[in-house]
Amino acid sequence: MGFFDKAKEALGQAAEKAKEGAAIAADKAKDFAETTKQKAKIAEAEKGIKDVYTSMGKLLFEQFPDLAQEKFPEQIGKIGEFKAAIEAAKAVIASLADDDKVKEVEEGIVEKVEEAAEEVTE
Repeated sequence: MGFFDKAKEALGQAAEKAKEGAAIAADKAKDFAETTKQKAKIAEAEKGIKDVYTSMGKLLFEQFPDLAQEKFPEQIGKIGEFKAAIEAAKAVIASLADDDKVKEVEEGIVEKVEEAAEEVTE
């Protein structure tokens, strides 16, 4: 067997190994895509479970407040704290949007401008 025959055989073997490697890479890519798809399904199902748990807790809290307070006093206390924080924030927003305060500031500005204009004309 000559040099060229050996080289041809080696190239043939290398090409065959490259084909095998490409096939393995393609299979791994398919496996990765399927794994990603299944992980997305898991995450979606876990979110669904969490939503149902949340809904159940809300129903318990609303329909059986005494039982909820008895069984989950710490969590009920936290809910009360969050509700108080919400109400406080709403009050701040309402005070910022208070038209009387806006009018008061506007009138103060107009008054200062008029005073400044009088001083300039004098």
